[in-house]
Amino acid sequence: MYILATTSKYQNNVKYYTKSGDTYTLLIVGTDYNVGDTITGTKYQAVEYNKLYMRSWGSASAYTEFPYEIDGNNNLPEHDMSQNDVDFESYTNTKGVTIRNRVRHDVPSLDFNVPSMSGAELHNLFEYTKNESFEAYYFDEDAWNFVTKRVYRSGTIKYHRYYIDPSDPLKNQYTNVQFSLIEL
Repeated sequence: MYILATTSKYQNNVKYYTKSGDTYTLLIVGTDYNVGDTITGTKYQAVEYNKLYMRSWGSASAYTEFPYEIDGNNNLPEHDMSQNDVDFESYTNTKGVTIRNRVRHDVPSLDFNVPSMSGAELHNLFEYTKNESFEAYYFDEDAWNFVTKRVYRSGTIKYHRYYIDPSDPLKNQYTNVQFSLIEL
């Protein structure tokens, strides 16, 4: 699976392709392009099932990989996938009976518990998910295919902060970062 290149400049550790008909040809770094050069023409990136791609709503094809790195490579951390019902003003009456006003059922949610993030990575996550909604492109086991869903980040985000450099919050270390992306 391929998507249009997500940046305007060639990046390190990313495989770029050109397309002719239905055939994708791998470009060779140092021969076909250099890291840091401006991307001209239409270039593609391979989509890997273990990565999450996000883009701001209305930003055309500018997908960005989930802003989290391990050893310089973008990775999708292990996460839980759940489906939950959305109720409006549900309550339990005095007889112990729950009254539900179901708005939607089986709403997908990707629930993350990232073991460790730098301040810069957490800042990128906040920046990228601050919009009311954005698109997420990921492998969905329920559909057993890649899907594009309009999602939002849940209002609850938890983490433990270690002050590494009090003068530069981007150098802080955050552990046990918990948040969810929920389909609209």
